[in-house]
Amino acid sequence: MKLSKLKVLSDDELSTIHNASLKILSTVGVKIESEKALEIMKNEGALVDPSTKTVKMSESLIKDALNSAPKPVDITLFNRDCKPCLKLGQGRTYAFSGFNAIYMIDPQSGVRRPATKEDVANFAKLADALENIDGVGTQAIPQDTMPLSADVHAAEVMFLNTEKHLLFCPSRVAIAKTIFDMARVVAGAEDLGKAPLLSTQASPTSPLRWEAEAIDILTETSRNRLMCELLPQPITGATSPVTLAGTLLIHNAENLSGIVMTQLANKGSPVMYGCAPTVFDMREATPIIGAPEAVLLRIASVQLAQFYNLPSHSIAPDTDSHCEDEQNAWERMITTAAPMAAGVDMIVNPGMFETGLTVSFEQLTIDNEIIGFLHRLLRGIDVSLDLLAFELIKKVGVAGHYLKERETLTYLRREHWMPTISSRSPYGRWAELASKDVIMKARERAERILREHQPRPLDAEIRRNLSEIVKKFEAGISSQSIIS
Repeated sequence: MKLSKLKVLSDDELSTIHNASLKILSTVGVKIESEKALEIMKNEGALVDPSTKTVKMSESLIKDALNSAPKPVDITLFNRDCKPCLKLGQGRTYAFSGFNAIYMIDPQSGVRRPATKEDVANFAKLADALENIDGVGTQAIPQDTMPLSADVHAAEVMFLNTEKHLLFCPSRVAIAKTIFDMARVVAGAEDLGKAPLLSTQASPTSPLRWEAEAIDILTETSRNRLMCELLPQPITGATSPVTLAGTLLIHNAENLSGIVMTQLANKGSPVMYGCAPTVFDMREATPIIGAPEAVLLRIASVQLAQFYNLPSHSIAPDTDSHCEDEQNAWERMITTAAPMAAGVDMIVNPGMFETGLTVSFEQLTIDNEIIGFLHRLLRGIDVSLDLLAFELIKKVGVAGHYLKERETLTYLRREHWMPTISSRSPYGRWAELASKDVIMKARERAERILREHQPRPLDAEIRRNLSEIVKKFEAGISSQSIIS
């Protein structure tokens, strides 16, 4: 039997937050800074104040959007070969590497430095090989390219170095359109919605505001029938009330506003409820993601998504530590275990630390191990006549052993999780093996994968076309200012 889902809110409390969210959206509203989005909202009956760009949404408008948004069991994501790879709503949490860091721990020197395009390619390659990383996000934004085209450069090497489903967080709608063009080249098809090999992420700006680029990316994604993953990021006491319940109210209202927009842009397009509320440390004047309050908010966010019968994703594993130390370990274990135990469909952040600013090959490899551990934990204990082994116990009897029994080999890998880098050796053997800690072993495994693993290469013509799209995009930036 699987473990029961982790909860922090009662059904009555979920309804209270929902009803309060409806009142916020109908009386306070949200600010939408896109003329295109405002026009869509106005045409669909929302109350739009053009002078303030504030939109107020009725309960019926929100209810219709919730009804038309696909349920988790109706959503399947595809890989680079345009084949189904991730089926949502099956009780499994999928892990995506990422997300959008700036710095990299150099694998040779161990020194923190700006991330490069080559780093992004290697992270995609590493994630492609790791067994518990199900999809690949943009692990870092390359700092050795033109800033406005960095997302496009990252997309190019991600398409080249992994066959898994891809997740992007484009900073501009022009970038989103360019990445979609790249996906069409890879898929060899115009309609991406038939085999969605990528998803995007879009975030409102708390409190209750959608900047023009963010909402336009959301609508462009929905028009292409691709999954849009919403990710509100209210910060307690800064961009949301200091109370956790108040932060949840802002967070839920922002999610609902994004869901409405996706369904107005393209009814029936997939959308994912996002979970990324954070806590403002008043002593350090900085947002943090590894606090117990942030963990509670994530569990509650997953519950709200389930209340609406929508798929959910959460940031995790997370830590505010600046290095791979014990704080890093305990924060990332609990920040990952909590949403997974709550039943989240997807987590996004493996490989990062320092509140998301820094990534390393070792950390991604360690997170792969943590996620495998948690998958086994959450699978629980199966009880059947065979697994009770009653007849076997009778056969072996008193003071016997089970090492040579057929059932031991039959059920060993089914019942027991086998780690790849964790140490389980007695001290003497561990000392003989150079006394390597988990970071050293993770580094060695990552190096071995990067040296030996080769994702199936794309055809030469596809590679040339991707390169041409990148060059054309950069030429457009220089000559026509395609990004305002």
